Amino acid sequence: MPNNPVQIILNDQDFHQAPEPGQPPRTKDFYDGADAAFAAHKAELLAAVDAVIAAVQKSPHGPATYLKVQMRPEALAKSYRPGWLFKRDQFPCVGADAVGTLYFRAPLIYLATLRARIEQAELKVATKYRLRDGEAYKAPTYARQEVGAIESIEIAPPEQKRSFSVSAALAAFEDPRVVSGYQIELFETPEEKVIASDLTGRAALRRSLEQVLLSTGAGARSFIASAIGRTPVMELQLTRSVQPALVDNRTSLIRSDLVSAPPPAPVDLDPARHEAVLNALQEHPLVRAVLPPVLLQLTDEETPTRSAEGLSQGDEPLEIPTPASGASYPVVGVIDSGVGECLEDWVVGRFDFLDETEFNAVHGTGVAGLIAVPQLVNPPTVVPEANGCQIYDVPLYPTGTFSEKFPRGFTDFLEEVEQAVAEASQQHGVRVFNLSINAVSDVERHRYSIYASRLDQIADTYGVIFVNSAGNLPRAQARAPWPRKPSEAVSYLASRTSPDTIFKPSESVRSISVGALNPPGLADVAGAPTIYTTRGPGLQVGVKPDVAAYGGVGGARPGASTGLSSLTPAGLRQDVVGTSFAAPLVARVLAGLDVATEGGLTTEALRAMLLHHAVMPEPLTKRGHKQLARQFAGFGQPAQVVDMLETGDHQITLLFQSRLSIGERKPVILHFPFTWPQSLTTPDSACSGRARITLVYSPPLDPAFGAEFVRVNLEASLKQRQTEPAKDGRARYLNQIDAAYLPGSAKLAIPERALIDHGLKWWPSKQYESTFKENGESSQWCLEVTSLVRAEASFPAEGVPFAVLLTLEDPEGTRPIFPQFRQELQASRADARDVRTAIRLRNRS
Repeated sequence: MPNNPVQIILNDQDFHQAPEPGQPPRTKDFYDGADAAFAAHKAELLAAVDAVIAAVQKSPHGPATYLKVQMRPEALAKSYRPGWLFKRDQFPCVGADAVGTLYFRAPLIYLATLRARIEQAELKVATKYRLRDGEAYKAPTYARQEVGAIESIEIAPPEQKRSFSVSAALAAFEDPRVVSGYQIELFETPEEKVIASDLTGRAALRRSLEQVLLSTGAGARSFIASAIGRTPVMELQLTRSVQPALVDNRTSLIRSDLVSAPPPAPVDLDPARHEAVLNALQEHPLVRAVLPPVLLQLTDEETPTRSAEGLSQGDEPLEIPTPASGASYPVVGVIDSGVGECLEDWVVGRFDFLDETEFNAVHGTGVAGLIAVPQLVNPPTVVPEANGCQIYDVPLYPTGTFSEKFPRGFTDFLEEVEQAVAEASQQHGVRVFNLSINAVSDVERHRYSIYASRLDQIADTYGVIFVNSAGNLPRAQARAPWPRKPSEAVSYLASRTSPDTIFKPSESVRSISVGALNPPGLADVAGAPTIYTTRGPGLQVGVKPDVAAYGGVGGARPGASTGLSSLTPAGLRQDVVGTSFAAPLVARVLAGLDVATEGGLTTEALRAMLLHHAVMPEPLTKRGHKQLARQFAGFGQPAQVVDMLETGDHQITLLFQSRLSIGERKPVILHFPFTWPQSLTTPDSACSGRARITLVYSPPLDPAFGAEFVRVNLEASLKQRQTEPAKDGRARYLNQIDAAYLPGSAKLAIPERALIDHGLKWWPSKQYESTFKENGESSQWCLEVTSLVRAEASFPAEGVPFAVLLTLEDPEGTRPIFPQFRQELQASRADARDVRTAIRLRNRS
């Protein structure tokens, strides 16, 4: 029986050190042996720059534009970015789209200089000779490397700035769930905060954009919100009001309710007007993207009720337990449609934006019931956490139209989310929030959404974690039940043409997003993805959803159980279906873990503990299901809190929660040396066993960079000392652990694309795992965490917080790993303590 606590290393700073100096990479010739092809390519780029110069000279908007620069697939690594051609002070990089698709501001006064630099690229590469041995090597200049690394240069194409039709937008405006006008993203802040001449054209671009907005006619309202990262965001509403066009800049205000909103007015549904306005915006250089209206929905608002499909429902109100006097309970904020009176005893506070006549508490009560008293109507095999969790009620989903309650649109809604989180965290210490209000929109492959970005901002500001439902497929698009034969599942999903991508804001990297699994005990395959759960990652990079939990079987016949139950506002038992009923099970686990560790774990450590102890459901462990498992269940199904905190004698788990700082020259690294467990080491120091690492960190994020929005990458490695020393005589260590999703061995050279797609490079949650059999000739190992910064970014002065867990175990489950390793820790300089009491000890010290 597990009875050994997870060990947290309290003196993590003692294991920070400067990294070893690295060698600068040599320049690369992307046209090696193809000089004629390079000459043709160089001519194409020169012609492209000439076309840009001609277009900017004729532009009515000012002497500047924004360039889209596409890198070759072989040139995705940081060292190949065109920093010599596009010098930062002349051509600042203002964003990205897909990995390797970059945007640069291009003032007309510097475009001739860009052309001259391209001209410098030599058509024939020089040969040089190494001093130490006289060996010949090719030495391309930076000009040759960067010109060869670029595939194309063009002005950001207007036709790529909008991907929806006017008819689709007008249909959305007539939907009561619409919460915004058009969302307009700009390439950068349209004004400088200094007094200076305008040779670079920034002020001219700003003035011309204002003229476009003011020319949209009476009733047009443009609300300029605070930037999301570096991306300025506007909302444009076209109404039938007779008031002159308004450009309302609220970037300097903390809350927009300090100034009254304009009076409500119906949306102008004239398609000709919308088409003309959208086209004018697309043509403006400063506009990066025109996004459609945002529709918000409760993930499972269409869940069948008893009257609709005959799902089981108790006829008598249940006897709901009440909190014990003086007991300490976890608490979860429920941002939903409100919590009914039946759970009033468990509600510690309520956000009062909506009054009781303005929301329908059916959905919110169903969510809250699975947090507060999950085992009242479910067996422990479905909901392992016991009854007893308090609720902070945040009803933000109104029964009427959203525009009535959020007159400034989506910005208003997000501001209310932030205000609710501020009150709940400050007044009641809430650190976990369940959010099942999705945008009716798939996560985009190359765009990090405004919704996800704002949740990340709020999470960082208040030190909280959002738990998001991944979203449900419409009933007409639901998949067939999961086949019992693994090969049939692969074939079915490979041939499926209907999209089933996760919904926004499930891509939020500071949040935990949750997919749904079939509960046990029913006809459907237990633990398999449900017919309605969406799948990730959505983005070009990463793992989403993070985890999966039981969400009720979809498509149950009338009268049949879904396998998951909760409560109605009247206190009746009600079967439920959907990812937003899987999410609260995970929120309850996180809140329980927070209480069990006395609130002492960082949000990175809480998320790392959740992912590290998650187990992939059995149906997704079959041969050929590795990528399917990642798409539907992320890192797996969460364990019980008690199982996260204790291990058996055959294993030990170490936890570090720390922060990499910038250091004197380069960011520091975490370097933790240790001796491999004695019972897994042979007399000649060969090592056996299994090692697992989970790394979760909170890097700086910039949505302006699309799929490259993560600006700092952290990597963990587990290194074994080698017999042969390094060239400088120092001890040499070699990494022995592989990224969990990476094909092949991490010891081989792997293309940058594979590291991004499968190794989760540039993704803030990573796992590694390897099993050893008499590996190497040394029992001396080290755990390291290192960093890498994007070419256009800087390591943040405040550092990057992270948590890393390392588990060492005997796969056979017999050898006494914990007592042996614990003894080694006590003899070392590591201050290792029980994670459940360490925070109390640290506070006393």
